[in-house]
Amino acid sequence: MIPTILTSIGGVLVAVGLFGLFWCIRLARRAQSGAMSDEELKGAFSKISAVNMASMGGATLGLAMILVGLIL
Repeated sequence: MIPTILTSIGGVLVAVGLFGLFWCIRLARRAQSGAMSDEELKGAFSKISAVNMASMGGATLGLAMILVGLIL
């Protein structure tokens, strides 16, 4: 029962993390192509950086949960 729950929650975290990474890529491309001032560009990349780190952390935590669920 517990391993199934761990792998399911881990899979959801990995999916959310990957979605966040794709969102960061899309937002970064849009910010690069648009005509923004330096301040707006710094703010956009600051937000992208924060979301990117959170997505990577979530995906890593999800993969760890999947691994623990498979071991159990």
